[in-house]
Amino acid sequence: MRDEMNEAWKVAGRSARWFAKNYPVIASFGALASVQRFVAVRGVRGGAWAAGVTGELLTAAARIGLSVWCARTVFADCPVPLRDVPGRVWRHGRSHPGEVAAGAALLAGLTVVSKVIPDVAIAQLDEASRRRASAWELAVKNVTVIPFTTVWMVIGMRHAVDQARP
Repeated sequence: MRDEMNEAWKVAGRSARWFAKNYPVIASFGALASVQRFVAVRGVRGGAWAAGVTGELLTAAARIGLSVWCARTVFADCPVPLRDVPGRVWRHGRSHPGEVAAGAALLAGLTVVSKVIPDVAIAQLDEASRRRASAWELAVKNVTVIPFTTVWMVIGMRHAVDQARP
């Protein structure tokens, strides 16, 4: 299992480097969602749109846009035809279950650090402070943790495609 965990850390490291290199573009997608979430949670005057369907559609569009841009960029130089990518990812996952489990363990760790711990800390605050802290937490996550997770999944898929046999 140590080899699988090392491989999972390599994918996470590759993802972090790619994320940092492309951060200006990534942040532009995340900024839209950050503003929407901040306005919706904070209850900013005139921000009813953010808490409604319009705000959710804006955030969904930003996240889909990031996912598409990320996948197109990461797979731009991939020698495997796009139609073969899902099969290769599936075969890699089936033939490397330990690596998949190791990646899931790292993702669980990221979840604890970026979601559970902040939620526990915010829960200790009074109502006004809790709303403010939650708004800032979501604003920050939308330009950091959430897009990084998207990048990590796409880089993981590229890794699987590169490793899988035809």
